[in-house]
Amino acid sequence: MAGFAIGPRRAAGGRPPVFRWECPCRERPFLLATYDADGRVNIKVRDRYWHVQGQVQAICPRCGAEHRLDLRGAEHGAESAEEKGERSEAGGFSGRR
Repeated sequence: MAGFAIGPRRAAGGRPPVFRWECPCRERPFLLATYDADGRVNIKVRDRYWHVQGQVQAICPRCGAEHRLDLRGAEHGAESAEEKGERSEAGGFSGRR
């Protein structure tokens, strides 16, 4: 799985670029979270913000598909083995660079 950078200005000042993690269930993909090359995942749910490292699992509130993002040790944007198998069944993740 590969995300795509939100914008080149986000990487200015030595900060790593930010990538989008989306569910492709709609014509305009639903944003599940953002993450960076350091493995930090940022999730916003209503008025709460979650910042996690490494691995996270999410269920799309639009279609109910289950997604997993595993950034532990592998190249940034690498999906877990479970998601590779689920992609065709549950709509999975559509990553873009």
